[in-house]
Amino acid sequence: MAKHIWSILTTRHSIWVRCIHDYKLRGRNFWEVPCRGNMSWGWRKILSIRNIIRPHIWSCIKSGAQTNVWSDMWCSLSPLSSFITPRTIANAGFSLRSTVADMVDQDGNWRWPQAWLDLFPVLITIAVPLIVPNGVDRLVWKDLEDKTGDFQSALVWNTIRNQEEQVFWADMVWYSQCIPRHSFHLWLAFRNKLKTQDRLTVWEVGSHTNWNLMCCPLCNFDRDSRDHLFFRCAFAAQTWNEVKKLVSLGNVDDTWPSVVSWVEQHANSKNADHIVCKLLIAASSYYIWQERNNRLFKNNKRSVGQVAEVIKYSVRLRLMGFRFRVASAKQRIFKRWKIEDNGADPG
Repeated sequence: MAKHIWSILTTRHSIWVRCIHDYKLRGRNFWEVPCRGNMSWGWRKILSIRNIIRPHIWSCIKSGAQTNVWSDMWCSLSPLSSFITPRTIANAGFSLRSTVADMVDQDGNWRWPQAWLDLFPVLITIAVPLIVPNGVDRLVWKDLEDKTGDFQSALVWNTIRNQEEQVFWADMVWYSQCIPRHSFHLWLAFRNKLKTQDRLTVWEVGSHTNWNLMCCPLCNFDRDSRDHLFFRCAFAAQTWNEVKKLVSLGNVDDTWPSVVSWVEQHANSKNADHIVCKLLIAASSYYIWQERNNRLFKNNKRSVGQVAEVIKYSVRLRLMGFRFRVASAKQRIFKRWKIEDNGADPG
C-alpha cells in the first residue's frame, strides 16, 4: 500500500496512476482527500494509512516549485496545515496550492504576514531553503533515525513495523541454511503459539467434558503442551533420542528447557556441526508436531522409527545442498549422515 502511495506522489508512468489522478484526486492534494462516501476497498485502505506513511515521505527542496508548502513534509514543522488552517491561509491571500517557492520572495526571505509571526512564532525557526531555480524537488523516504534515501519496501517495513529487541533464539530460527517451513513452526514453538491442548483449554474451546477426556495423541498419557511434545512425551522422547545420535547434542535431554539452554549458547554459531544441530532440532519438532496432528485429525499413525527416518531424510536432503567452507567438516558430516560425497560443493 505504501508503494502505491509512492507511485501516486511521484506520478509514476502507469495507467493506474493516471486514473487515480484523473478520477480520484482531480487536482486535489493527495494528503487532503477525505476518506468518506462510496469507494473501493483498495482506495479506502490507501487513504486510511496516510497518517502512518506521511511523516516519512519528505521533499528535498531544490526549486521549491514541486512542494506544497502547507501539506507536504519539507521542514521540521511540517505539515504546516497542522496549525495553519485553510481559512487563515485564504484570508492572507495565499492559495492552498502554494508551493515553497511561492512563499520565498526575490530577496530570499519568507513572505509570512507579520500577523502570522505574532500568531505562529514557530515560523521564525524555519530556515529559508537554498532555492535552485532550475532544480526539481525530489521525494525521499526518511526513517526513524532521520536518515533519508530512495523508497524501498524493506525501508518502509523497518520503519513502520513494531520494533522490539531481538530475542536470543532469533538466529536459531532464521538463518540462511534453514528449511523455511520448519523455521516457521519453530518460531511458533518458541513463542508458545502452537494450538496445543493446554492453550485451547484456556481459550475454553469446546465443552469442558471433551477437554477433560483429551490426552496427548502420541503417548495417550498427558494433555499435550509445547513442553510435553518437545520432547517429554514418551513417543517424542524416543524419536528425539534416536535422531540426536547423528549430531553433537549428547548434553541435551528430552526437555524443552534443555533445548532452550543449548540454543542460548549456540544459536548464532557459524560452526557447521552447530548448524546441522539447528536443522535437526527444527526438523524434529516439525515432524513430531505433524505426527501429533495426523493422529488427532486423520487417525494416521507412524512408528517411532518411521518418524525418525523422515526427520533424518529431511535433514540429509538439506545437507546435500550445503556449501562447506572446510572440506574435512563436509567429509565428517557426510560420513555420519551416510551421504555420498561427489567431491564438489554445489555452486
